[in-house]
Amino acid sequence: MSYSTINYNVKNGIATILLDRPNKLNSINSQMSRELPDVWNRFNTDNSAKVAIISGVGDKAFCVGADLADLPDMDNEMGKASISSIKWTSLQNKIWKPVICAVNGIACGGGLHFIADSDIVIASNTATFFDTHVKVGLVAGLEPVSLSRKIPLESVLRMSLVGGEEKLTSVDAKNIGLVGEIVEDNKLMIRAIEIANKIKIHSPSALAKTKKAIWESQETGLHEALENAWKLISEQQSHPDFEEGSKAFIEKRDPNWIPYMPDE
Repeated sequence: MSYSTINYNVKNGIATILLDRPNKLNSINSQMSRELPDVWNRFNTDNSAKVAIISGVGDKAFCVGADLADLPDMDNEMGKASISSIKWTSLQNKIWKPVICAVNGIACGGGLHFIADSDIVIASNTATFFDTHVKVGLVAGLEPVSLSRKIPLESVLRMSLVGGEEKLTSVDAKNIGLVGEIVEDNKLMIRAIEIANKIKIHSPSALAKTKKAIWESQETGLHEALENAWKLISEQQSHPDFEEGSKAFIEKRDPNWIPYMPDE
């Protein structure tokens, strides 16, 4: 299946998902909002794809959020979006395969969703980060709330309240933990693939359960989070990869992992 606003490609176990509206700064319009959930579910069920990299086409913008001239689809009779209508990111679609976000330019507004919800975030040295919701009379609510799991609360509030009058550089973003690594523009995807190659060699099932345990811990108290993590650890002990990993280590060979099943 092909898409009109997204490029999806899988090579050597790595899915590359590129937002492809460079003439509109890769903003999310109604078409892209319909295609994104399909892309994520395609990645989730694609046994050839072990890890995904999401980035943007072009060298100016990663994603500037919703296209105000062609707003993403709403899902109720009043024409107002509900929280369930926003399924742009892997986490919003409950995808437990690993996802790397490679920020290649401007990231603002709704584009911050991808940064908040990706497992690993790297950025080009020319990337910038800001939030313009309040500047156009909108509430900066969803992205900042999600970002508050990753970066200091004051940093979230400052970005949200100044409305784009201040822009974070990639260095600023790294200093507050918004991104984990800064890369030269022409090496961004090379570095993302290097990281993906380090991830894809491991048990798909173990990777998914590890990611799930960590992300779900952000929504509960410590005791409940540890109970949930132990449940996932116990489930993995009955998975074929549990025995295969030990055997491969003892026999000094590469393990033969079972393909990931989304309903695990």
